[in-house]
Amino acid sequence: MAKYDGLLGQPLLEIEDPDKEGGITFIMKDNRFLFVKVVDGKIETVSIPE
Repeated sequence: MAKYDGLLGQPLLEIEDPDKEGGITFIMKDNRFLFVKVVDGKIETVSIPE
């Protein structure tokens, strides 16, 4: 879970549901993004920046 330590405590500014890829995008302060989508029945996440 260290991958997501940069997101802990960050204020959530916006949620795009659904986003352009059919998932959910969480937009945090300081231009941090968390992309969440379901791929083959499993949840896949990408955090930018990591």
